[in-house]
Amino acid sequence: MLRRLLPIAAVLVAPAWITAQSAPDAHVSPIADALEELGEDVRVFDQHLVTLANPFMEGRLPGTRGMEIAKEYCEHYLKKAGLEPAFETENGAPSWRQPFPLGGTLQVSEATLDIKLGGETVRLEAGSQFNVLGLGGSGSIENAPITFIGYGIQSGPDGFVGWSDDANVEGHVLVAFRFEPMDNEGKSLWSERGPWSRRSQWRSKLDDLAKLHPAAVIFVNPPGCADPRSQELIEAGKGGRRAVDFPVLMVDTNVAEKLCRKVGGASLMNARVHADRRTSVKRLNGTVSIQAAIERKALIAENVGGIIPGRGALANEVVVMGAHLDHLGMGEFGSRSGPGELHPGADDNASGSAAVLMLADKLKQAYDAMPADAEARTLLFLLFSGEESGLNGSAYYVEHPIRPLEEHALMCNFDMIGRIKDGRLSVSGTDSARGMKEWLQPLFEASPLDIVQPKSIMAASDHAVFVRKQIPVLFAIIAEFHGDYHTPRDVSSKINRVGSAQTVQLFAEILKKAATWPERFEFQRAQPRERQTAEEDEQPNRTGARVRFGIAPGTYDEDATGVAVADVGEGTSAEDAGIKAGDRLVTWNGEKIGDVRAWMGMLMQHKPGDVVQVGVERDGKVLELAVTLKSR
Repeated sequence: MLRRLLPIAAVLVAPAWITAQSAPDAHVSPIADALEELGEDVRVFDQHLVTLANPFMEGRLPGTRGMEIAKEYCEHYLKKAGLEPAFETENGAPSWRQPFPLGGTLQVSEATLDIKLGGETVRLEAGSQFNVLGLGGSGSIENAPITFIGYGIQSGPDGFVGWSDDANVEGHVLVAFRFEPMDNEGKSLWSERGPWSRRSQWRSKLDDLAKLHPAAVIFVNPPGCADPRSQELIEAGKGGRRAVDFPVLMVDTNVAEKLCRKVGGASLMNARVHADRRTSVKRLNGTVSIQAAIERKALIAENVGGIIPGRGALANEVVVMGAHLDHLGMGEFGSRSGPGELHPGADDNASGSAAVLMLADKLKQAYDAMPADAEARTLLFLLFSGEESGLNGSAYYVEHPIRPLEEHALMCNFDMIGRIKDGRLSVSGTDSARGMKEWLQPLFEASPLDIVQPKSIMAASDHAVFVRKQIPVLFAIIAEFHGDYHTPRDVSSKINRVGSAQTVQLFAEILKKAATWPERFEFQRAQPRERQTAEEDEQPNRTGARVRFGIAPGTYDEDATGVAVADVGEGTSAEDAGIKAGDRLVTWNGEKIGDVRAWMGMLMQHKPGDVVQVGVERDGKVLELAVTLKSR
């Protein structure tokens, strides 16, 4: 059927004058014809997906107007399907929303930048000529020396050295270019995949620069850069999560060009050409004074949920169908390609959210058609927020459930079901309840999809917090990962709508069976095995890491560094080294860990057998543990 749609797709992208000649019938409607041929499920899924992944939703970042609209959209369709609100307000009124604290947003309350050269002081204008970024903290600096330090990268490929170990710039204001060394076309000299390597990322640079103990860092876009972001001045308070305690600023390129000639005696391009190839530490003329004050405004995120009440003796038990609604916005954290571009999150996770809305409608119709004396569990349909920053919405839910956790029979989770390739869908957790795999098998066999059943359960999505509470789970995700994950390229045009609709139909049958299964769901944890082959464990790997550390990270804390350990897997590298639930990973081979995303970047650099020294904070003390990394 998909082959028959290819000519239609070609017509859709053809210039108007071609379609006018080749399709004289003005009433030809290829999209309408395709959707009608593929069926109602594909049409409805397409509508939900395109809406939720539309750029108007601003990448569904919590705290944005776009995310608020996305929540309103989901609430509308849960209500339209006939569900009841899942939550209550503090006053006891029914509510579709479950609010919870999610760190906060940054506001710059004070920003001054004065550059003194001889007897002249130049004050730059905040908002147009410079901005204080959220990557750093507050600070007051008076007449600090200025030093240019190239790209702010200590070392790179082909023997590149940004500065020597004896560089003495403590207390200086360091000026660094954005991105990384470039060729004559303004493109990266180092990147093997994507426009830039990981060394170009803000946090990586600031980790390097922090070792020099600067008073502040000022970033400037390099001239002649092919990246369209090189033309922008990042907004005040933006740029990403705080990576260092000292102030971090950005100066407009045109302003920097004028100042460069005054304080450095050369053009920005001359400075860039020098920095592209060799060590670039140069003391500049003049001094800098900075006043920067950043305040945090509390951010309240919300889960969205509706229920279908159960019936009879099973009514008190709950089956959860969930997916996370949030994504990365402009990629200020979690992006694999860097901040500054809209991340639509079509596969991650507009696809899963669209499917949950469809299932809510399908299961409400199924419940309405049941005999009056039928027994069925309560169904809860949940759209989580704060997943991308650390499973925050789901973690809050399991601490504040609508009914006691012991009454939660099963949790099903969708996270990236939109890019199914060769009909392969991964469904893990089939062994998490005794006997569940057996009654699932006929449903899997009846599906047109090829169901891959991994032996382990990925810990990087909302079902993980339910597993920690010993609640059985089923986790559906694409079996083959794609390079568009956590990049601006995750767009709706690339979604396999047919495979997604087939996934919806499969889980409609699963939910009906789970809701009416007469026996109690008995949780069981998978037993560790001596050896696991790639064929035995086809669990998708979103991180690209070759090793598995073996922890489930805790919820994200905006004001804390490091990685909280919520759980430790049996027989893993972490357990072997003595790491325990409740610990916090704070250093990695002597380098401070910023957050879970930064830590994952560190982990990706290793191969099986590597031994790393991990600083673990426990009971107010930091322990140094040697961890031997095992293969995934």
